[in-house]
Amino acid sequence: MFLHRAMRYYRLWIYSCNLALLLSVLIFVSLAAWIFSDHHMALFPYIRFHQPTLVYACVALALQGGILQAIGCWGAVRMNERLLNVYWSIMLALLVGDVIMGIIWIFHYNHITINLQSDLKSRLQVDYGKELQFQILWDRIQEDAQCCGVDGPKDYNHTFWFEQQRESFPKYHQMVPLSCCRFRFTAHVWESAFLNHTCVESYLASEVYQEGCYAEVQKWLQQSADLLCVLGFCVITFLKVCFLGILRYEIREMIQKIRILQELDEPSSALGLNLLYIRPSIQSDTYSRDISQSHVGNHLVSNNHIPHESFSKESFRSINGNNNESEHWDYKKTSAV
Repeated sequence: MFLHRAMRYYRLWIYSCNLALLLSVLIFVSLAAWIFSDHHMALFPYIRFHQPTLVYACVALALQGGILQAIGCWGAVRMNERLLNVYWSIMLALLVGDVIMGIIWIFHYNHITINLQSDLKSRLQVDYGKELQFQILWDRIQEDAQCCGVDGPKDYNHTFWFEQQRESFPKYHQMVPLSCCRFRFTAHVWESAFLNHTCVESYLASEVYQEGCYAEVQKWLQQSADLLCVLGFCVITFLKVCFLGILRYEIREMIQKIRILQELDEPSSALGLNLLYIRPSIQSDTYSRDISQSHVGNHLVSNNHIPHESFSKESFRSINGNNNESEHWDYKKTSAV
């Protein structure tokens, strides 16, 4: 009874650890999906899912999102020593992988932040006005963050867009895109506002945003990295460290009690087999002895002679293994007399 109560306690520990890990993984996956679906991610084309670290992250999240919990819970329910060892080993491997991936991403993140400003300027100079998707993305960032260029509105002086504007519209001398203007244009007045071109032909602070968008992009990157780092490494990895320390002792104790229960079950099953296959032979031997003894008794009565007792009561009891047989032997002797 005590062992069964202990097994319930160990199962409860495994269930609780799996539930906490599953909830934290689901929250992390939701947060990561929200960050990766943000339009700012298009500014980082070198962050793609085919990278080894992101491939490992997907595999690890898939394992921790249900597979690991299923192995642990099934091993606890079935009291399977092998499944419990596999469960603990997978969690240990995931912890080691998280530490390695975290160290790699520290260097990768430092590389991104150091080269972020130069990369944005390079893309603005080459891609703005040439790639429509990047142009729409950068205009959206400038309108939402109320900024212009990377460091300021003069960043457009060396862009492909600036040269194209000079060739296509030499009359207007547009200096900055409309997304840099402080005024918002509606669809029906956009044409007249562009013909006024007081906003786009100057760098006046009253009409053009003076701050660059580099600070806004860096702020978004820093906040996203902090959220993923806090939830991914400070929460999930910390939970796995605690669970490994706790479950190592709990699983070890659980495995010992499983072995005890198995040892207790083996004698009972062996006893059942002995009763099933040995008892019929004992009955047959007893029956044959009774027949032989009855023949001996009849022979002695016919000769009016009682022989000396060749078998003692103890020796016959040791041969037959039954107290009733000794009583039967006494009865035979009396009847013979």
